[in-house]
Amino acid sequence: MLKKLSAVVADIDGTLALKGGNLMPRTRAAIQRLHEEGVLFGVASGRPMDRRILDMAKEWDLGFEFDLAIGMNGGDLYDRKTNQINHFHQLKKEDVKTILTMLDGLDLNAIVYVNGYDEINALRMDDFLRDSQKRNHSVVEIGDIDFVSRHDTGKIECQMKPWVKPLFLERVAANPSDRWTTVTTFEMEEHCTIEFVDPRINKGLALKEFSASSGIPLEEIMAFGDMENDIGLLREAGWGVCLLNGSDQTKAVAQDITEYTVHEDGVGRYLEDHWFNR
Repeated sequence: MLKKLSAVVADIDGTLALKGGNLMPRTRAAIQRLHEEGVLFGVASGRPMDRRILDMAKEWDLGFEFDLAIGMNGGDLYDRKTNQINHFHQLKKEDVKTILTMLDGLDLNAIVYVNGYDEINALRMDDFLRDSQKRNHSVVEIGDIDFVSRHDTGKIECQMKPWVKPLFLERVAANPSDRWTTVTTFEMEEHCTIEFVDPRINKGLALKEFSASSGIPLEEIMAFGDMENDIGLLREAGWGVCLLNGSDQTKAVAQDITEYTVHEDGVGRYLEDHWFNR
């Protein structure tokens, strides 16, 4: 466990809250107590970095703004002190077209964020995208591979049913490249999300950038996550914790695992038991 705690950074979906849900009471109370004790707090998400992520602090009724926010799986970093968003290592539009052509014929939807959630291009409209559009009030345009490949982007988000995943992975393995990599960001019984990003991108990269700019040593930062896109975050933090409901790969790299799932206030209970009451 850390000797000094200066900042806590946590993934959102599956870690702090259920996908699209609110904080549970003990997690909210723990975050508020961190703030009262002078510990910085921020979120790390695969979502595009825009006002919607920052507004979650208000939606969650925290009573303060996030001190930092990581988006695009580490491709975007917001620092409240400078009020700036930095972008790192976007996929080139030529690579976007190559990737989508490689996936052609698979039963999946590919989504490219042109301007955060405000402007989205996708191969088709489906229930997942309709739900996202309703939550985020996005302008969504549907088109073919050439249409979706018109812009550089932080990631290509592929939405599919779990039984499509083996075919997807087989296709990716047969077409290796050093210009991109894949990471699973969401997986449940009826749905799976796998994303293409630049190989240099992970949430740990953005955390290191924040550490350098803020002067807060990584050894004084605690991080929480649950899926493979959180592995870099947990590795770089001084203390990385995986939720009990997290993936086996993420648990394998974490320094600790919560005793409770996200449904059971896992982050809040962990902070109570292992930090506040240590």
